[in-house]
Amino acid sequence: MRTWKRSVVLATLAVALAGMLYQGGTNQAAAEGIFDDVNLGLLSIGGRATYFDPKEGDANWFGGGQLRLHPFKFLAVEGSVDYRKTDISSTTIRTFPVQGTALIYPFGTKRLSPFILGGAGWYFTNVEGPHGFDKTQHRFGAHAGVGLQLFLSEHLSLDSIYRHIWLEKIESKDASLHDKQFRDNGHMVTFGLNLHF
Repeated sequence: MRTWKRSVVLATLAVALAGMLYQGGTNQAAAEGIFDDVNLGLLSIGGRATYFDPKEGDANWFGGGQLRLHPFKFLAVEGSVDYRKTDISSTTIRTFPVQGTALIYPFGTKRLSPFILGGAGWYFTNVEGPHGFDKTQHRFGAHAGVGLQLFLSEHLSLDSIYRHIWLEKIESKDASLHDKQFRDNGHMVTFGLNLHF
């Protein structure tokens, strides 16, 4: 099984296990059930660990953060940024993916909530190499995926998300949106801890 597939399976199992432990370790008469509705605030902010497996290159762990607005129980809008650094011989590549994502909760915000997502991102990449080489590129990419969120309380949640990313080819960077070319550029798995207000 490929590394990213193992990561997706482990992420799903980790959140589901946390949900079962939460459910089993609380007083059933006083605690909400795992599939009960959760009343949460309008805003959440969190940090996350990110595993990125590009089509061309080595998979690795990185870090980032996410900010979400929850205007409805079936919808959240997320803005996120991550930081990735890769060293190849005497070349250093730094990437800052900035993503905007819509999260749809088909069953609403239950204590354990699956969701689907889709959005777009802007990928700022800086390459530093030998002999003073220094170049920055800005590319556009789309993503889609699925996730699972566990609300530990009204103010705290854990989530795990899988994204499939299509990134714009460098050759079409300056073309109109209709003429842009995209390629399968990899898989992204995140594990987040969120504070809700």
